[in-house]
Amino acid sequence: MVKKLEFKSYKDMPIRPMTLSTMMWNLTGSWRNVRPYYDFKTSPCIAGCPTSENIQRYIYLVTEKRYEEAWSTIIESNPMPAITGRVCFHPCMSKCTRMDYDEPVNINAIERSLGDMGLDNPGWMTRVKGTEAQKVAVVGSGPAGLSCAFYLARAGFPVTLFEMEKALGGVLRWGIPEYRLTNEVLDRVISSILEAGPIEVKTGIEVGKEINLEELEKDFNAVFLGTGLTKSRSMGMEGEEGNGVEAGLSFLKKVNGGEKVDPGKRVVVIGGGNTAMDVARCAIRSGSEVTVVYRRTINEMPAIQEEIEEAEREGVNFHFLAAPLEIKRNGDSLTSVVFQKMKLGKPDESGRRRPVAVEGETFEMEVDRMFSAIGEQADLEGIDGMLDCEWNLIKADQKMGQCSRDKFYAGGDVVTGAASVVEAIAAGRKAAEKMIRVFRGESEPEEIEERIVGIDDMNTDYFTRVKQNRVPRIPSEEIRGTFREIKTGYTDELLEKEAERCFSCGVCNYCDNCWVFCPDVAIHRRENEYEIDLDYCKGCLVCVEECPRSALSTREEGK
Repeated sequence: MVKKLEFKSYKDMPIRPMTLSTMMWNLTGSWRNVRPYYDFKTSPCIAGCPTSENIQRYIYLVTEKRYEEAWSTIIESNPMPAITGRVCFHPCMSKCTRMDYDEPVNINAIERSLGDMGLDNPGWMTRVKGTEAQKVAVVGSGPAGLSCAFYLARAGFPVTLFEMEKALGGVLRWGIPEYRLTNEVLDRVISSILEAGPIEVKTGIEVGKEINLEELEKDFNAVFLGTGLTKSRSMGMEGEEGNGVEAGLSFLKKVNGGEKVDPGKRVVVIGGGNTAMDVARCAIRSGSEVTVVYRRTINEMPAIQEEIEEAEREGVNFHFLAAPLEIKRNGDSLTSVVFQKMKLGKPDESGRRRPVAVEGETFEMEVDRMFSAIGEQADLEGIDGMLDCEWNLIKADQKMGQCSRDKFYAGGDVVTGAASVVEAIAAGRKAAEKMIRVFRGESEPEEIEERIVGIDDMNTDYFTRVKQNRVPRIPSEEIRGTFREIKTGYTDELLEKEAERCFSCGVCNYCDNCWVFCPDVAIHRRENEYEIDLDYCKGCLVCVEECPRSALSTREEGK
């Protein structure tokens, strides 16, 4: 304890002001009625991510050039960042605090860069041996199935992966064109997942045909169903089974399988979802003139906004408020389609305004080919009857994937209906985590309430406005006749520049503001943290006010 300096007489005092001792004896902490404390909160991007990736953490690690740690941070919740970095609809970016400041951080591009680094550095993925006794069957090798298999294998549980096609990937392989996700990247990601742990693969096996659920129930300790949506919905029109009319999924499967397909000169695509956009953009690349017809307006289209904009940029035409009414042929050849004009009525169960026919108003469009892309549905043959199903989907707990029968879990589109790749990945992981807890006899983790930081919680005086670094892409005029990947990804320089734009919302990134501004020198720097000396902190809260990212909070003294 530093002693207080005392003078016995005024004669002992210096004749002019000078420092003779320290003021450390004066414990100003006794003045305090409120105290600051470091309180890391949830960044809004993390709250917006279906897989709950620790986005703030891995972007911070990128700024430190600690790329392997950044990649490992993603892998904790998403085993395929090289894929989601290409095809995710990135809801994280729509939640980014910079949306209210200038432009969101391009989280999607950063994720892709780290995913590609992981593929280029296979040593980052450590292999786990099968140390556990319980065996799990995973049916379907789409994003949900691959995710479930990965996290089970990483925990040491042997997995047998069943796939009805000859190649793994599900919708990633057959439903997403190469200009968005190349087969090379997909194959490398799948290989990295299979090499991560004890996963056995059996292709060409379909549940309900080559194997049934009763056999799986008998032979395995748990079964995960991630079979997706594999059947196209019918338009319910006379003549849609004839020549010139094809399901969008069927067309995409041919294209993605390497078949040379000639859609014809004049193509019309019916639908407004992502499948419709993919079909239209594939047809454009094959040299066709393409029109997408949708029964609502562009504002109600379920497709990712970016995909709609890309399609428009590439030359796809759009006709809204119309629905196919009649298919016309000359012999076996499709010649035209008659469309009914529509208007928007009251909202339906989806929350979108229902399309209503405008009586007596139709128009005709000459076409060589029509693709139906109005949605997909599950094939529940061999499943319905053994497990509870509703609305042609498997009934399962949305959080953990548990089905109506012990041992069975399900996730992805076969449970939710048409959703996204990233949501399927999250479902597969959560089901795997639930199985692991059941196998190990562990209790459910305590739910922690998220405290999400917003722009009003931040001190933006310390930030500068910097536009988002755009991802390089091939020009739209060069896309015809080629399916090469349209976006080329960040260079190392662009990656670092974009990572520097992150506000690190709610989480300390060691900027030193609190340490610099504390008037009592009560904040001490330690390795990767700060320490508040409560003997001297008088609760002025300057540190809280000057923290740019709301990483400090306050509480009343004694509470």
